[in-house]
Amino acid sequence: MKLASRLIATVLATLPLALAAQTAQAADPCGKFDFSEGSFTCKIEVEGGCTAQCTPLSFKAGCTGGCTATATTTCVGNCGTQCLAECNPELLDCFAGCHAECDEPLKQECMAKHPQDDCVELAVAQCDMHCETSCEVPPSDCQEHCKSCCTGGCTTQANYDCDYACFAELQGGCDVQCQEPDGALFCNGQYVYATDIETCITHLATQGIEVDVSARGKVECTLAGCAGDGTSTACTTSNAGLGAAGAGGLGAILTGIAFAFAAKRRRRENKAS
Repeated sequence: MKLASRLIATVLATLPLALAAQTAQAADPCGKFDFSEGSFTCKIEVEGGCTAQCTPLSFKAGCTGGCTATATTTCVGNCGTQCLAECNPELLDCFAGCHAECDEPLKQECMAKHPQDDCVELAVAQCDMHCETSCEVPPSDCQEHCKSCCTGGCTTQANYDCDYACFAELQGGCDVQCQEPDGALFCNGQYVYATDIETCITHLATQGIEVDVSARGKVECTLAGCAGDGTSTACTTSNAGLGAAGAGGLGAILTGIAFAFAAKRRRRENKAS
């Protein structure tokens, strides 16, 4: 088989894989971040100011809902006894009560397993996630209050290892993207772990969410994304389409096919002459 033919066969064979990867990315272009509810202020951060935001408190939105272990009955029961003994019906605050039951045990677990980390902030961030979930409906009396805050605290403990792994993954992605020219994306102060920043920006534009990219300097926003030559500070692009596939994507594969056919045609012309 001639070289050009082998090259064509190779790129055609890899085409389905590229299409599958592109489809998966299109289905989840901004990672696990949930943009379905609420309003969002999004901004690209770069270099030092970006790295300073790569902290556990910025990873809550990206990890919420990912770990689903349930609280043990023993944990909730022991916590509830103390909670009921101290409960003041006039000062019910499920979220504060949940943190009171959650922060210290989780900090101690973190210090035992990962003493090199900022265990205070990590405990607060993880407790935030599960306390918010357990206290979505404010309880009306001490019994319900204690049940909610204890469930949230104990659920956080049950999910510590799983949550820690999620936070570590986002930490790594955030640190790396902050060192790259494209920077890292934050929405409402929360890190968005998008493997392709421009694809995520384009997707958000279709949802009516603008992204402030002024931290990159001068930029130009077109249908293909943002480049560093213009004067705009926010990107409101529409879908870029298949032609905007990056290196290694569908665009690169189709370009390879075109070059292969061109090379084969040139060899025929040279033989004919």
